[in-house]
Amino acid sequence: MNLHPTARTLTLLGGLVLALGGCAIAKPSNDDLKNRAQTTLGKPVTTVSNVRSDASQTYFTASTSNGEYNCILPSGGMVAFASMGGVVALPAECTKQ
Repeated sequence: MNLHPTARTLTLLGGLVLALGGCAIAKPSNDDLKNRAQTTLGKPVTTVSNVRSDASQTYFTASTSNGEYNCILPSGGMVAFASMGGVVALPAECTKQ
């Protein structure tokens, strides 16, 4: 089958959009959240709790021996696509409660 170049491009882009749409609901694991918070805070994180996500952010609480921190981590389809292969690992942003 010989597709017109424009039809081939649109088909490939449509497939990419569908693939990324499925990634949007994937959220990072608790171990990943813990590691990213430890990197940001520079101290061991004992627990991760209150994990919730929307289309572009994952929110969680990281507990350390010095107290609790509210953290935000970029997430969703575009971040999942950018971080494939471990090339990009975005840090969490944390503030003390």
